[in-house]
Amino acid sequence: MEQNQKTIRVMGTGFVKIAPDTTKLTFSIDSKHDSYEKAYNEASIGNKGLREALEKLKIPKDALKTSDFSIEKHREWISKDVRWLTEYHLNQQLSIELPLDGILTSKVMSALGTAWPELEVNISFIRKDSHDAKLQILESAVKDAREKAEVIATTLGHKLGGIVSVDYSKRHIEIDVHDDGQLCDEHCIGASPIDYTPEDIEAGDTVETVWYLE
Repeated sequence: MEQNQKTIRVMGTGFVKIAPDTTKLTFSIDSKHDSYEKAYNEASIGNKGLREALEKLKIPKDALKTSDFSIEKHREWISKDVRWLTEYHLNQQLSIELPLDGILTSKVMSALGTAWPELEVNISFIRKDSHDAKLQILESAVKDAREKAEVIATTLGHKLGGIVSVDYSKRHIEIDVHDDGQLCDEHCIGASPIDYTPEDIEAGDTVETVWYLE
């Protein structure tokens, strides 16, 4: 490149809408106990009940994944009479991925909610197979960058030259989820199947380009 040759730097943006192909149920428990043993026993009994409930639905018990588990000791100063209150907090998060099937989703929520009534459940819709969508986003971003560069070059009285560089090494495309938080308690046990049509997932990313001006 000649020392005085002009360049322009342009950011291109790409977007895509894709239909989700998977329902993800995320279950969480946050309970307090006056001893470590009680917290541990709730987790032990609860997890066993969840896996037995899945087996009754002919779903492999290892389909339920644990992403977080802890039993933490908390001490709180109450008064000069009580002094310290010691509690053990059980925190656990589990998830299971299912086909987009409202009847199956309802059965799983009901079965697991019956096995461990204190569970909270969050319904998400995700796209597991997102490779093609990521390539579409990238292609769209590059085309957008070129179109912008051509407009800028013409407006400045130049022609768009060749590409100098493309910066994408630090980018990350993520096909995100749409969440619909719900609490599965005694009101949802045995309820009618969920009738839902998940909306398309929107995803986007950017690419930075540098072009010669002629």
